[in-house]
Amino acid sequence: MDSSPVNSSFSSQSYDELTYVPTPAATEIETGAASFLTAGSLSELEHIIDNCPIIDNHAHPLLTEQTLGVYETSGLNLLKCLSEANSDALGDVPSTLVYHRAFKSLQEGFLHLRRGPGEVNTWEDWKSFRSSLDPELFTRECFNGLQTILLDTGLKYPPHEEIKAHSVPWHNKFLKSPAKEILRLEYIAEEEIKIQQKFHSWEAKLRDVIRKAIKDDNIVGFKSVVCYRTGLCIDKDDHTEESIIDAYTSILTSCKEDSWKLSHPRLNGFLLHLFAKEMTRHVEKGGKAKPLQFHTGLGDSDLRLKDANPILLQQFAEAYPRVPIVLLHAGYPFTREAGYLASTYANVYLDFGLVFPTVSQEGQESIVKQVLELTPSTKAMWSTDGHHYGETYYLAQKQVREVFKTVMREIYGKRNISLRNISNIVTDLFFNTSNRLYNLNLGLNIPTPLYHDSFEMAGAEDELEHRGRTGLKILQDFLAKNPDVEYLRLNWLDYSSILRTRVVKLKHVITQLEKNSNGSIIGVTKAALFILANCTLAEGASPCGEDRLVPDFTSLRLHPHQKSGQDRQNHATVMCWIQDPDSHKTVALCPRNILKNALIRASDAGLSNFKFGFEIEFCMFKQSDLDEGKIMPITTHHTWTTSRSLQTKALDILEEIDLRLSEAGIEIEQFHSEGAQGQYEIALSPLPPMQAVDGLIYTREVIQCVCAKYGYRASLLPKPFDNECGTASHVHMSFKPVEKQWNFFAGILENMRALNAVILGGEMSFERIVPGAWAGGIWACWGRQNREAPLRLVEEDKAHWEIKAVDGMANMYLALAGIITAGTKGVIERIDIYGESDRDASLMTAEERKRRGIKTEMVKSMDEATAALFKNDGRTPLEFSEQMAPGFARHMKVLKKAEKENIYSQFIDPITGYIDIPRRRAWAAQWY
Repeated sequence: MDSSPVNSSFSSQSYDELTYVPTPAATEIETGAASFLTAGSLSELEHIIDNCPIIDNHAHPLLTEQTLGVYETSGLNLLKCLSEANSDALGDVPSTLVYHRAFKSLQEGFLHLRRGPGEVNTWEDWKSFRSSLDPELFTRECFNGLQTILLDTGLKYPPHEEIKAHSVPWHNKFLKSPAKEILRLEYIAEEEIKIQQKFHSWEAKLRDVIRKAIKDDNIVGFKSVVCYRTGLCIDKDDHTEESIIDAYTSILTSCKEDSWKLSHPRLNGFLLHLFAKEMTRHVEKGGKAKPLQFHTGLGDSDLRLKDANPILLQQFAEAYPRVPIVLLHAGYPFTREAGYLASTYANVYLDFGLVFPTVSQEGQESIVKQVLELTPSTKAMWSTDGHHYGETYYLAQKQVREVFKTVMREIYGKRNISLRNISNIVTDLFFNTSNRLYNLNLGLNIPTPLYHDSFEMAGAEDELEHRGRTGLKILQDFLAKNPDVEYLRLNWLDYSSILRTRVVKLKHVITQLEKNSNGSIIGVTKAALFILANCTLAEGASPCGEDRLVPDFTSLRLHPHQKSGQDRQNHATVMCWIQDPDSHKTVALCPRNILKNALIRASDAGLSNFKFGFEIEFCMFKQSDLDEGKIMPITTHHTWTTSRSLQTKALDILEEIDLRLSEAGIEIEQFHSEGAQGQYEIALSPLPPMQAVDGLIYTREVIQCVCAKYGYRASLLPKPFDNECGTASHVHMSFKPVEKQWNFFAGILENMRALNAVILGGEMSFERIVPGAWAGGIWACWGRQNREAPLRLVEEDKAHWEIKAVDGMANMYLALAGIITAGTKGVIERIDIYGESDRDASLMTAEERKRRGIKTEMVKSMDEATAALFKNDGRTPLEFSEQMAPGFARHMKVLKKAEKENIYSQFIDPITGYIDIPRRRAWAAQWY
């Protein structure tokens, strides 16, 4: 039955915190399926750059909402996000490259949160817009991508005592791991001076506070702003106690003033030496060192830039080798000097925050290159230096990921370093160095790319060898656990959605993997995607030439086939890419490649975390009856979700299917009877797109093998019986960010007629798409829990939707590629959602449909569907079609025409035109 008249088979949890259960093969190539740490291609490197969580090793708390207005009116305005300028100098910030780039990023990055009329065309517009947003939603967007933040809480705002910052724990609800504190030394020294009238009392109190902080697990480091006070040329530790006491006495009067800061060379130096000695003593007793951060380089007008050169810290670093020192902000513009110290002294590390977003893109690229000129990646780290406003966090993150892509591509282009090593550099700078230095003990978790293709390399010799080596390693590990395997099934799904299979002896597979660094196993005709079920070749497909089959070993599983009378499984099975033998690239029309490219475009448009789950509906027919051209279901006393429907062999079959799938690492959520005779449904848990389709195909193989064992054929036939519900393959999906779901599904509505060509598999699919049959209806619209709309919104807060028109005759790689391509177009073109329906749109008047924006009728035949892939001239492919793949529309059109003329015509009387529907259905049930 096309849909249950109750809530979806998929639980809410499935589309929230998903835990992927990897296949046995997948666990070998990934550190847990959610820990993708090494790139095999430039697209995968960019995925790591975009998705590696960041340990922000230096930032400041956000201001409270009540404080923001006070902060603005006090002259410390929002433009401080983009510049270290003060007072009147801020007026020129809008004339900088930094401003233009940042404003464009804010305009585009938060567009999905805009509700109602109004444009963001000026800085004042932006201030009004951000004020209208829910503060927590805005903060969550700004912090997205951060693992944790190390917060310097010593930034104060005298004489504006009414300006307040949030506490450290307040930030935790927006982070993956709890925030930690960085204790500012000058702040504690200044606070105690106001209380202690005697030097020795002050000294004793400082030691006590520092010792407690060193042992406090919530304080992971310390910071000094001596750069702003007396400069980085720290006095030597050779002053007499008397001279220090004199200095202390000299400031006792002025320290009572609100704006007073500790700025005495002897006292500032004494404070730093006292701290360094305490930390050294702690380490020598077996304790773990905690770093001391120094502000270096650019800052506001309180700072004298010549005194901010990090090279001035050389003697201090030499004097305290057990104290880790972090040079903040790349020391800009003295980045090379900072890099020298970090490369020369074991205890010196280099941070390069603040320059994002306060320096232009070109400047940022230069800074990153200078950081890497000398500094080991294990001694460098990044931070936002976020402060006051969420924009500082958002812009810094966005810009550093953009710059990393440019710089890392340039480094790789020189072919002196492999993608594997570049991946390590990225994860060091974003995560590993800070994790180790600050003793955070956090786990690095990068989600596997949705378009993950370990065998689509960029061309370097060491990376090309990755295909064969990696495939062989996975296979060998698999065989160690499954020693009975003798054959490997190489599979691909053609454009008629027929699973094509070559069974290859295992010895030959291993020989080819050892021989071919590109990972290919055997050759197949270039027409392999376009041969009909009766071996007729579709027009335009050439019998000349050969492509190669390249297994994607992440899909490797035991095949459910068993030898007669034996329990052992001696076949393994894997899905393949179709590869051009000359370029070693996947051919453009390979369905898996089309899906991969659709996901790359979606990622470029800011979409991620796609999850797809399938409701597999199928009927069980007696095989002996099908062989005679008749359809006889396993049970006729049958309807939706009844116990009676399970009081047959069907229950044994379904339980065995579940067992076999569980053994293969595929978990089903439930099974039940559906509405048509002999019809059942199995609901699969959601997975990333490629894995979801690979798993769907494997699940169908398991279903077929188990049913065959009992003498039945499982069929995906869209309309097995007149006057009964059809058989569908409903697609459930979700993605992030959820705010873009409206544009995404508007894109699907806009391209629905063309999309019909890939989500409906053949001429027989249109028998199912009729009004009032739980199939989604015949009008392109959407509805909240409306099962007579082709798009059903299930859970808005999770962007969980159901696409109902899809059936089992569709090539599901192409179907998901089409869905993602159409949706991505909607996001890029910012199409507004339309066509909401709360009932079957076919029951509405034309006037009501027009009022609701329901304007597009679904196609009524495959001829109409393939014609919809072209513009009105019938020759020029739509942009949607060309994005699927060059030549895709033409090949689909000629193939579906060939199916009609060479396959379905045999069931039509040439004289009367009578269609022998029962015999046609019996034939189709043998294939689908």
